[in-house]
Amino acid sequence: MSVGGEKGFTLIEVVVATAVFGLVVFVLTAFYFTASSQGLVGRGVTTGTLLAQQRLEWLRNRSYASLTSGTTTETITELGAADPAGRYTRTTVVTKPAPAGAGLTQLDVTVTWLEGTATRTVRMTTMVGNF
Repeated sequence: MSVGGEKGFTLIEVVVATAVFGLVVFVLTAFYFTASSQGLVGRGVTTGTLLAQQRLEWLRNRSYASLTSGTTTETITELGAADPAGRYTRTTVVTKPAPAGAGLTQLDVTVTWLEGTATRTVRMTTMVGNF
């Protein structure tokens, strides 16, 4: 309704429009921050998976006789280089399950890292045969 023939918005219309705009901006900002944090988690999982796969492939390409039972732990960077200040810890376990002489070796690789305050883990297992 216009007063004295003037055209424009009333104060209530401006306040309601500002509140709706503020609500939309708030919701979009929350979505942005959620998507960003999930993207970082995804990046860590992808890197951890690649580091575990890298170790399994390295072990699988060695001769079967060179696969001795045992556990090794190393601190590495995102590219797999050994570095005491690295973000990732890769543990490799080589076991020869029973029965002895079956010609099988189990390879377990676990990669752990800290993502914010949560510890994340990727584990891969495979069997290698002497055929």
